[in-house]
Amino acid sequence: MWDLQTPAVKQNPPSLSQWLYHAIQAPDFRLRIRLRGNNLHVLLEGNTAPSLDAVLPPLLQALETETESFYHFFRNTEDPLYKLILYGRKMGQDRPAWIESIILADLQSNLPSTSGGATAPGVALVSNESLARSGAPDAIARYLSESLSHLGVSVKVLVQKLPQLEEETEEEESPQRRLWVICSCDYSPDASLIAEPIAQQLRELELEGFREAVIRSQVSGEAAPDWVLQVDLTHPKELLEQWSKWGDELAINRLLNQAVARDGLQVRAIVQETTLHIFCILHPNDHLSTDAPPANIAIKGISQCLSTMRPQGLKAAAIYGIQQHKLTLLHSDLTPDLTDLQADPAWVNWLPLPASHQPDLALSPHTLAQHKHPTALTFLLQRLLNPDMDGFLATGGIRVKLCFRNHVLHVMTEALVCPRQTLVVGKVEPFLAALQIQDVTSVRIYGRRAGQSSPLWTVAVNFEAPGLGELASEPEPVVTVLNALEPLPTAPLAVCSPRWDLWRWVRCSESRLQQAFCQTGIFGTRPDAAWQPTTPSRWQGQQGWRGAIAWTLVGFVLMMQIDAWLGQQLQTWEVLDEEEEAEVSLSLETDLSRGTGKSAVSAAILAAARAKNPDFNNRLLNEKLALYQERVKRSGPPDILIVGSSRAMRGIDPSVLSELLGSRYGAERSPDIFNFGINGATVQVVDVLLRQILTPEQLPKIILWADGARAFNSGRPDSTFEAIAASEGYQQIEQGQFPPQAQQSNSEPAEIRPNLSWANLQKSLGAGYQGLNQDLQDLVGSRLVLHGERDRLQAWLRAQFTEPVSLMEGIDPDDPDSLLINSQEPIDADGFLALDLRFDPDTYYRRHPRVSGAYDNDYFNFDLTGQQDEALQQLLRYLNRQRVDLVFINLPLTQDYLDPIRGEHEAEFVSYMRDMARRSRFTFRNLSQRWQTEYDFFSDPSHLNRYGAQQVSVHLAEKAQIRWDLKLE
Repeated sequence: MWDLQTPAVKQNPPSLSQWLYHAIQAPDFRLRIRLRGNNLHVLLEGNTAPSLDAVLPPLLQALETETESFYHFFRNTEDPLYKLILYGRKMGQDRPAWIESIILADLQSNLPSTSGGATAPGVALVSNESLARSGAPDAIARYLSESLSHLGVSVKVLVQKLPQLEEETEEEESPQRRLWVICSCDYSPDASLIAEPIAQQLRELELEGFREAVIRSQVSGEAAPDWVLQVDLTHPKELLEQWSKWGDELAINRLLNQAVARDGLQVRAIVQETTLHIFCILHPNDHLSTDAPPANIAIKGISQCLSTMRPQGLKAAAIYGIQQHKLTLLHSDLTPDLTDLQADPAWVNWLPLPASHQPDLALSPHTLAQHKHPTALTFLLQRLLNPDMDGFLATGGIRVKLCFRNHVLHVMTEALVCPRQTLVVGKVEPFLAALQIQDVTSVRIYGRRAGQSSPLWTVAVNFEAPGLGELASEPEPVVTVLNALEPLPTAPLAVCSPRWDLWRWVRCSESRLQQAFCQTGIFGTRPDAAWQPTTPSRWQGQQGWRGAIAWTLVGFVLMMQIDAWLGQQLQTWEVLDEEEEAEVSLSLETDLSRGTGKSAVSAAILAAARAKNPDFNNRLLNEKLALYQERVKRSGPPDILIVGSSRAMRGIDPSVLSELLGSRYGAERSPDIFNFGINGATVQVVDVLLRQILTPEQLPKIILWADGARAFNSGRPDSTFEAIAASEGYQQIEQGQFPPQAQQSNSEPAEIRPNLSWANLQKSLGAGYQGLNQDLQDLVGSRLVLHGERDRLQAWLRAQFTEPVSLMEGIDPDDPDSLLINSQEPIDADGFLALDLRFDPDTYYRRHPRVSGAYDNDYFNFDLTGQQDEALQQLLRYLNRQRVDLVFINLPLTQDYLDPIRGEHEAEFVSYMRDMARRSRFTFRNLSQRWQTEYDFFSDPSHLNRYGAQQVSVHLAEKAQIRWDLKLE
């Protein structure tokens, strides 16, 4: 939210806040605004809670009379505004005293607009759901927005007219429109989070004239949609009519009950072979047990419904009038016994159906499916996969699309969530095997989410085992992509080349080899494998331990062979060790003296390979530490050490600062400066580096810490420090094994505290396991040649596979994404990363989303009093004892980056650092608001480029009023 103080009201307010202040006419209250989804949230707070009766009438009047000026502030937003939600509370309270919703569309149509307002005389309130049932796009969008705006998702609805399908005749009146639901938000929501609720809401509207809906999730600032989902909008009554035409018992029951309900009757239809038995009874009421429904009324209603229905394969209907005492038999969940229902009916009527005299309706759906009738087979498969009629009508269920190609049947299943492979295959495979479709020898079953163009899983089932000659005569079909938004392709495939003969023979041999491996009991089939065993193997229950024993023996033999071979190779490498050590030393000294980017990277890699430092789970830290140690060994510790995150690594140029300080103070030599910036470094990372990783002898005279507020935020997860804390190097630090020169007296005395924490409990529980693991390692290591030489082998592998030339290939210094993708950055010999890229908002946000401070994870739950503050206190005490001066620089940020949320946190951070500098006596300079509009000095909204780093270096040397000469003495 933005905190907005009372502005000076003008005649033409230039901002939304001033417009609202002018409309509400409450200058004594503070206004806070937030736009979430299609809703504008406005909070009024003051020393006392504002009165709703005093605030609401002038705001409503302003919205009605100054509509154009209000919507002027939203002219650049793609998503429409549907609702304004007004809150009022007393300052300091967590919950509002009152909440009032204003539906903006109702204001324009002069309908009652507030949720709690009185209804105007003679005007009925119309809900968004009722308006949405009419099919109006704006009404549908407002209806969907009610359940999505709290997630920050805005909704826009469009209607597209579709062409008529080829299989539809002109006489058929089918829906020819598509509904587009575009959901926009600042993040990427999971499809199951918003897609299923939207689909259910759209189905519940029972829209008429729409064939389907397409839900499109769009992340703000991205060109391509995040995901697309297709929803079948066929009206539930139309679905029932389609299934009833194929003789479905449940669909016929529902339609018949709807037809005779107005006559006070109930029916139960049961299909037996080609006859439809319909039992009619009076609706349960105050009827006597011997009462029966009137025959003429019941027969008339049922015959009219059946003549329109024309069920496939049903030639006659037997209609029974039964007495009231048999009501319990009809309401049974199980299929009742026909003998009990047919006993002693009040009356019986025989009704011939259209299938009795029309040959095209006489065949049953199963018979048509056996003769490759696609519509009949589609119905049977959809009915098989959707046994729950209520669930199918509510969500659309699992839809089936199929096509025949040569002797292969392709079945595509799709739903709002991709259908489970085990569920679909477990039902479809035995059904098709029993159906025995003519000229179909195999089936390919696919599953995908509705709207996707490619299947997520595929299963092949062969009903026959053809010989090699048959395989060669029938080419394998190429499965085309079944586009969810287009009709299923039915064009014949092209003729395959003669090379298919050899390929089919190879495929057949592969299948037989796979079967042979599976028969051993050691190997098993994948769930999506084309071949599956027809009967359960007696070895399946024992595959786990037999496979484990077999692969353990194979692995043990391979381990012993590799150990023996590499042991022989290590003996030949010993002769060249001294020559390679001399070459590494010479190359390292040469690269350090050159100072170019590529040679500096090479020097860092060579130094890391040569050093015996443990791994800290951070490659940049490992290489910079090795480079720094070599630099200290060669010329002693530097005069100034720059630390911080990537902002420090890119934000201060050591060579420029060194040259300016040397010329300014007339020193015999320019001060030695090294940039130890690490990507993602927080206060905890800097504390570990200076207080635990570097020895006191390796510390400089001055620590130049360059960073900003987000490195001090204790409310967000510190992933960089967590990775270092889980590393081998950090474990050696805790055990006192690293650094080797560290003395116990140099470390900060530990405070005496009760040792009762979950972390200590985990350590104590893991101590026994670690001891057992060490014993097993020593036992196995004594039998292996490489165990004692593993350090030399690791160094050799690192030198072979971490060549700087291969790592530098493909890096574009003008593309920051390539620098992030590649693990090795082109730093110079002083640890500085010089980027030539210049920040241009017009082009930058075409490739990167614009993230506001409210959704920035670096400022999440912003808190300056947690673990980062504790690490800072420890570090300040340690530097004070070591007599090392600290200078902290709050680096510049762009105006585009410093929105109200980040600006508020930055102001809090500056106040915190000034207070800390005054108490701990270190130097603090705030440069966060310098060069805010000089975008040529930045590579992105929060990082400087080489030109900005030069400006910062010049400012620190000449204009920051820092007595470097006194600090360097």
